[in-house]
Amino acid sequence: VVFRAAREGTFARSTGYEINPALHLFACCRRMVTPKYWYNTDFYVRDLWNVKLRDYDVVAVYGLSPIMERLGEKMKEELRPGSIVVSNVFAIPGWRVCDDGGGKGGGKGVFLYRVPECFGGKK
Repeated sequence: VVFRAAREGTFARSTGYEINPALHLFACCRRMVTPKYWYNTDFYVRDLWNVKLRDYDVVAVYGLSPIMERLGEKMKEELRPGSIVVSNVFAIPGWRVCDDGGGKGGGKGVFLYRVPECFGGKK
């Protein structure tokens, strides 16, 4: 997702957080082989629970079902109005989807949320 955002020129900067060192290494190697992304991509080995999300406008999530409710609570507390959340495969419990990428809420597809509309009102 980080490389796609960089390739599309959608954002001035794209940042990826990964707790798995092997996946982090893979992303860093890919960044090195594709020098045109050096200037606008960053990758960090970091536990997402320790990352402050309030400085981000868009959050893309590849989370598993067991963490989605807790992650939804964290994002509700930290994201600013106007932020967008994109979740791959798993919906965020209790959040209202703007678009589910054809998954029909069945655990497939891409789920798009807009803050604060996704939780039915202002924070």
